[in-house]
Amino acid sequence: MNVSQETDTAIVKVKHNPKLLIGLVLAALLVVAGICAAMLGKFGEPKEREVDTGSDVVTLPVTKVVSRLLSRIDQLPGEIYAYQDVAIYPKVPGFIKWIGIDRGSTVKKGQAMVGLYAPELAAQTREASARTEAVRSQLHEAEQKLYSAKASMLDAKAKMLGDNDTYTRTKSASKVPGVVAPNEVIVLEQTVEADRQKMDAWQQNVLAAEKQIASLKESVKSQQSATASFGQIADYLTVYAPFDGFITERNMHVGSFVGPLGKGAYPPIVRIQQLNLLRVTTPVPEVDTSGVLPGAAVQFSVSTHPGERFTGTVARLGNYLEPKTRTMPVELNYWNHNNRILPGMFCEVYWPTRRQHNTLFVPTSAVENTSTLETFVNRVRADNTIEWVKVKRGLSMGNMIEVFGDVKAGDIVALHATDSLQAGTKVEPKMTAQTEAEASPEPRPTYHTEGTSMVMPESERKELDTPENRGKEWVR
Repeated sequence: MNVSQETDTAIVKVKHNPKLLIGLVLAALLVVAGICAAMLGKFGEPKEREVDTGSDVVTLPVTKVVSRLLSRIDQLPGEIYAYQDVAIYPKVPGFIKWIGIDRGSTVKKGQAMVGLYAPELAAQTREASARTEAVRSQLHEAEQKLYSAKASMLDAKAKMLGDNDTYTRTKSASKVPGVVAPNEVIVLEQTVEADRQKMDAWQQNVLAAEKQIASLKESVKSQQSATASFGQIADYLTVYAPFDGFITERNMHVGSFVGPLGKGAYPPIVRIQQLNLLRVTTPVPEVDTSGVLPGAAVQFSVSTHPGERFTGTVARLGNYLEPKTRTMPVELNYWNHNNRILPGMFCEVYWPTRRQHNTLFVPTSAVENTSTLETFVNRVRADNTIEWVKVKRGLSMGNMIEVFGDVKAGDIVALHATDSLQAGTKVEPKMTAQTEAEASPEPRPTYHTEGTSMVMPESERKELDTPENRGKEWVR
């Protein structure tokens, strides 16, 4: 009987023997369970930190809570702007007659840069001058009328006084019967009344002429102001530099028509920037705003000069937070004497973050923040038992991090906090040197012993030993 026939015979026996079939299935399940348990024991426990569980007391590396002043340097993005950046527009519309600067030119405050020509402005100026002369002529004519009215008033007054004196004498003489006729007295009385009315009329003419003269004098002043304003507008035809700086943009040329900003689609003639003083703007995070001190020296670097740092001074605070980024804009002043830094550059700002007073620090690994329960430290009581203390994380400084909660300087806490250390667990604390505690964090230990180690079969190891997996822990 060959092997194939023997195999067929065994299969037939198994089919006719249910107990044997069940036994084989149970044996296979036990083998699979053993393999799974072995795999869990190998991969669930790191080799770097194995805890001796031969006794009930766990040897636990610990460290102290220390009090320090937070002082660190954060790298923040920044942008560089010119201290003054002005687009130059003319105050009046006109044609460019001449332009004495170009891109890259250096200008001084008050230097004439552009000259304009406005034909309609000259016409308006001449028209204003003509109106002024016309009003002056009217004023002269009114003054002549006033002089004439005053003379006529004086004549009427003199005649009235003479007629009144004749009337008085005649009336006195008429009291003697037969000397003067009664009709003559009446005629003289009416003559005096007529003279008085003429004198009153000339007085009214004089007052009217004086009012007209006063009005014309105001008109002359108004026209003179208008003429002077056109003269001032004519001065606007020359554009001057508002400050010392560099011309960084030129858009117009001789013959171009230009106008004030907001009137038509006129671009600026030129753009002038002050480059000897720059603004370095950086967004400071909300948590760092309490340490911002005006006047503090802050360093920054640019990619144009690798390996070199420049120093600016905190000059202006935004005093508000951007709602979207939760940052406060802060401006530094940087004196750019040699013009090595240019506006528009991006920079890295080395922002000094400081606290106003000391706070408590522990190594980063001493704070458990991966647990779904809460953030805490494993504090060791005086009787060497574990106590969970809820804390709030603050800012980090190297491998140390601020903690806020029911802890104080000098408290003993586990160097590697974990929720595997239940409250009340008895431990044997082993103090870690402070320099070692502040070094780079090591993998967290585990304090359970479930599972057993498993050795990967050679055939399976060879299948997984590919270039992509070579060197990985689980392939060894």
